[in-house]
Amino acid sequence: MRHRKKHSKLGMKTSHRKAALRNIAKSLLKYQRITISIARAKEVRRLAEHLITLGKTDTVTSRRHAFDILTDRDLVGKLFKETAPLFKDRASGYTRIIPMGYRRGDGAEMCVLELTERKIVEKLPKKKKGKESAKPAPEAAHEEKARAEAPQGEKHKEVKKQEPKIKTISKSKPTLEDEKRAEKARSEDKKLSDKKGFMKNLRGLFRKRGDF
Repeated sequence: MRHRKKHSKLGMKTSHRKAALRNIAKSLLKYQRITISIARAKEVRRLAEHLITLGKTDTVTSRRHAFDILTDRDLVGKLFKETAPLFKDRASGYTRIIPMGYRRGDGAEMCVLELTERKIVEKLPKKKKGKESAKPAPEAAHEEKARAEAPQGEKHKEVKKQEPKIKTISKSKPTLEDEKRAEKARSEDKKLSDKKGFMKNLRGLFRKRGDF
């Protein structure tokens, strides 16, 4: 018989509902504060308080029961070592529901589900990158100090070594007159080479052939 077994189905099948409630309870124990709908918060609240009650008695049996629900060894260890000891002076009322109004879109009533006793973790402020870049590196500071202590003659030598050599390259294009002169010189050279070849052939014709 189903006496005192009233619960909301949340529009899910049994296996889906159990998995969803288990995951929400794991998130609550991990982050200590979550935002969900009120209907789900009321169902998760029972499971979360049952887990905290198990965590108060640190035995092998209670750890096995908690592991059957959470299926996470790290989270079970956190439940028994960190979360449950916070409620050693409380007999009940381990969670609270704070309404937050209605969600845009479907109009579901939202709330914050949190643990009544929480472990506060202080977050250190992040260092700005600008200040870090402004500070010189230890190696660079050491080099600058060595340069300052070096004599003036060595400083001038270092400066001369660091100066890059600059080659001057003329970018002026040849004018039209220069191009004409270059073409004329090429044609004259060609004519001379042709004349030399013609005279060589004439010498070959008039050369006396030796008698064999």
